[in-house]
Amino acid sequence: MQFISQDGQTFKIGEQALKHCTKVNNTNLEVFNLTGIKSSILKKVIQYCQMHQNVAYIPQISKPLKSKAIYDIVDFQDAEFITELDLEEIFQIIQAAEVLGINALVDLSCAFVALQIRGKSQEQVKLLFKSNKSKTDEEVQRQRDIDSSAKGEPKQTNY
Repeated sequence: MQFISQDGQTFKIGEQALKHCTKVNNTNLEVFNLTGIKSSILKKVIQYCQMHQNVAYIPQISKPLKSKAIYDIVDFQDAEFITELDLEEIFQIIQAAEVLGINALVDLSCAFVALQIRGKSQEQVKLLFKSNKSKTDEEVQRQRDIDSSAKGEPKQTNY
């Protein structure tokens, strides 16, 4: 099968690696157009599938996560793969893996992100995600009002 990325690059993926792509491996298509996935991300997703092409299934990650280190949770090869990526790439890989049905890659990526934010304050998480946008007092109050309305509580008013 061939995958075509958002920027038009074509990637061939062998049948052994394709077996982990549960949403496309049983289709009769020879070419699968992935217009929402950049070639750099698709290349990494295919690399992951090829790493596991000789195994029937990829072991699930047990939850809750029992350690703070990804190397204690998954095999060395998977830990090396995921730690080489930045968070932006990981989020794009999660999206691509969802489209292709590579649940093990979604789980690996989400576990890694969870370990990155585990035990961190809100400010540390914002820094980690490079989120420079902090909510204004009005936005915080608006969110509280929405949350209160959803719970049936009376609306708070600031004077």
